[in-house]
Amino acid sequence: MDIEIQNTRGLSFGSFVAGSGGSVAVSPSGVRSAGGDVWLIPSSEGLAAEFTVSGDAEATYTIQLPGNDFVKLTGPGSDMVINDFTSAPSGAGGQLSAGGSQALTVGGTLNVGFAQAPGDYAGTFSVIVNYN
Repeated sequence: MDIEIQNTRGLSFGSFVAGSGGSVAVSPSGVRSAGGDVWLIPSSEGLAAEFTVSGDAEATYTIQLPGNDFVKLTGPGSDMVINDFTSAPSGAGGQLSAGGSQALTVGGTLNVGFAQAPGDYAGTFSVIVNYN
């Protein structure tokens, strides 16, 4: 059976105030943090992206995440770049269950510009999985 990956939830950095710029990070477990002069709005939490990987029972697989400066979010202001993608499991650490599936979560760091214009920003990224 081929290995497959299906996105079940998008990566969200939640709402924040940009100030003079910085970053918003979301870990694979969904923990959100800010760096620089960015303030998080607590009522709008971030969410890690969620995927379901399926294939041969108990097979191991590798995970390839996007590189730095590759993924951009576009919206009403300047584009914002996502870097430092991380996943759980990570790298070569994936192993499908006896039923042939596993949940995979992905986080990253959003680089926020000086006085970034408020509004909704969107973009896409790819995660590649391959059997070991």
